[in-house]
Amino acid sequence: MKLKIVTIILSTLLLSACLYPNEQRTENQATNEEQLNRVQDAVHEYQELHNGLLPIQTRDQETPLLIKYPVNFNLLKEENLLGETPGNAFEQGGVYSYVIVDPEDEAIVKVADTRISQKLRSVNYEINMYRSKNGHPPYGESVGDGYFKLNEDRINMNVEPVVTSPYTNQELDIIMSRSGEAVVDYRPEVYQLLEREGIDSYEGDLRYLLLDYYPIVPAYSPKMILENDQIELTSEIDDD
Repeated sequence: MKLKIVTIILSTLLLSACLYPNEQRTENQATNEEQLNRVQDAVHEYQELHNGLLPIQTRDQETPLLIKYPVNFNLLKEENLLGETPGNAFEQGGVYSYVIVDPEDEAIVKVADTRISQKLRSVNYEINMYRSKNGHPPYGESVGDGYFKLNEDRINMNVEPVVTSPYTNQELDIIMSRSGEAVVDYRPEVYQLLEREGIDSYEGDLRYLLLDYYPIVPAYSPKMILENDQIELTSEIDDD
């Protein structure tokens, strides 16, 4: 009888592990503060050992600012500053890329959801296919300074132009820059954050407000500013 009970328990545990989505396991949670803090400490220690240099992977100048400085785990492990790469990191088969923001000052470690970049690649493929046939991107309604909805009547989309928000799991629209690059419209998340925290004014880029409250960067997004209680998209170029 005891053997039968043990077998049932083991079978249940194994089944739960199989059914539990990989990205939902503890090691794959972006809010796993232990993993994030461990990497943050290792980055600061590396800076102290190397006269302020950051342990980063090389990216070209066209890389969006918020994901321009990915953490180089190999450098941290070579210095014995980090025992192993976090389980939720892309390098370990996870869904998050560890990046450094504010590299000139505090060198804060955050994460970027790589599932968003994968979805944007699919949408960019559709945009480029349309442009190659028609000579211009599939412009839809203007949604801000140099940004447009995708005209789904003109383009035969094989994927829905939305992504799952890394903050609240709500759907966020994929929009397009004037040059035809797919980006994510994070304004609904910022509106919710402003209301929740009772914030009625903010100077500067609202993407950094999201960074103040979340461990996840709003990757592949245009700058946002608050004007007359409205969040406006701006095509102003990122500062390097």
